[in-house]
Amino acid sequence: MLQSLYIENLAVIEKACIDFNGGFTVFTGETGAGKSIVIDAINACLGQRASREIVRTGAEKASVLAIFTDVPQSVLRLLQENGYEPEEGELPISREIYLDGRSTAKICGKPATVSFLKEVGTGLVNIHGQHDNQILLNPDRHLSIIDDYGELEGEIAAYQGEYRLLRDDIRALRALKIDEEDKRRRIDTLTYQIDEISAARLKPGLEESLEERARFFRNGEKIAGALSMACGALLGDEEDTQGACDLMQAAKAALSELSGFPDFEKAARTLETMAIDLNEIASALKERLNGMEYDPREADQVERHLSEIHRLKGKYGSTIEEVIAYGEKAKDELHRIESAEEELKKINARALKQKEKVASLAAALTKKRQEAAERFVQKVQEEARFLEMPNLRLEARFTPCKIGANGDHTMELLISANAGEPPKPIAKIASGGELSRVMLAIKSALADKDQVGTLIFDEVDTGVSGRAAQKIGLKLKEVARNRQVFCVTHSAQVAALGDGHLLIEKRMENGRTFTQVTPLNDEERIREIARIMSTDRVTDLMLQNAASMLKDGRNNI
Repeated sequence: MLQSLYIENLAVIEKACIDFNGGFTVFTGETGAGKSIVIDAINACLGQRASREIVRTGAEKASVLAIFTDVPQSVLRLLQENGYEPEEGELPISREIYLDGRSTAKICGKPATVSFLKEVGTGLVNIHGQHDNQILLNPDRHLSIIDDYGELEGEIAAYQGEYRLLRDDIRALRALKIDEEDKRRRIDTLTYQIDEISAARLKPGLEESLEERARFFRNGEKIAGALSMACGALLGDEEDTQGACDLMQAAKAALSELSGFPDFEKAARTLETMAIDLNEIASALKERLNGMEYDPREADQVERHLSEIHRLKGKYGSTIEEVIAYGEKAKDELHRIESAEEELKKINARALKQKEKVASLAAALTKKRQEAAERFVQKVQEEARFLEMPNLRLEARFTPCKIGANGDHTMELLISANAGEPPKPIAKIASGGELSRVMLAIKSALADKDQVGTLIFDEVDTGVSGRAAQKIGLKLKEVARNRQVFCVTHSAQVAALGDGHLLIEKRMENGRTFTQVTPLNDEERIREIARIMSTDRVTDLMLQNAASMLKDGRNNI
């Protein structure tokens, strides 16, 4: 349950620290006093969207801290799985919203994402406001109510998993059933592309090798001349002109005669080493020169091969590797198209079996929904009778539809609020007060289906007065026997039934508006209940009536 709430610089609330008890707590105050701001603060801690507009004027940020106790086991498991550990049974959740639009969230003092905050919050608090009535006005949302009541999450997940497999098979079949003429054109295109790429005999590194060979052919005369000149300089020529190798040997021989002089001996050894190296270089260059052959046909082939590679790169990829990959992809696609008939038969057979399986699961799901709907209708009608709607008839009308993600039937809740009238769509006949009570009846029916410890009802009694409002209060008090219930109300009948009472009111100081939240004692509660009943002033008779209502509320009337 929610144990305490600290609010700072949120809208017109400068600072507020609110402690809560279990049972049924009511919030009252003048219209516009800020009751919705308290709900907004709780929502912020539950991961709901919070814009920078809620930051109090003049402040840099708004802060909210909510502390929960008696946390449900499902929430504790979720927290532990994600590295959060409540201490001493308390779960602190905080949210800060900055003026520049940023927001931060923490759980147990550790940073948390807003999406995870929202996931945790759904297990801690349920907030029911007037907007929830829109669920009743939208038939597309009715089936989810029955699913919640029937606790059919497992069955729905199993069905939808199998339906997704069927949907995947259907999509695969559509992709395979392409027009025959389009298929033939595609086969011709792929075949041409594959042959064109294969003919180029591509492999990684081929282009670099051909470029080097082409450079050799383009510069053959220059290379041969340079090699010839280098060999002549190193080895001499046919006119008995000595080359560098012979001269090096002569220099070494001359120094060898000075063996008695250490300096010259070292120079002779160096020259000997250099002579060996020079001879090796000269031999290699001579061998290369002798082996040089210029083949015009090979040179032409190399140039044409390079030209073909450049052309293919312009069509299929910026590198040889990309062109090769394109060819392999084309082969795969051609294989798929050519084997499509066989694949088509295989997928079609699988899809037929899957369709039977999905149809069977859909029928079983519909049956469970119909059984849950029958129990749900009876339960809601029972709750409605308590809420001063004795003639309410609720009908869950199932209609067959094309099988889809939600099953093979749609469902709409129909009601009749008056005896003798057939059930009709809720949007056509229900008044605001009837919607509020029907929604409360539905929430009461669903109350035992989850472990959420705190329920908040925001003006659920709108459009209701007198005995009906009192019955709404009694129903909320009944729900509060097993969990914490808050209710924002403008009804004296509901306010008198609260186990606790918080007054939310505005005040002015130095030209600024402030909202404060005050727990009321018995005397203050009497005056507040009388104020709710009054028009322009609180009379002694109203105070007597308020005291009587409060006494009756404690005795549960």
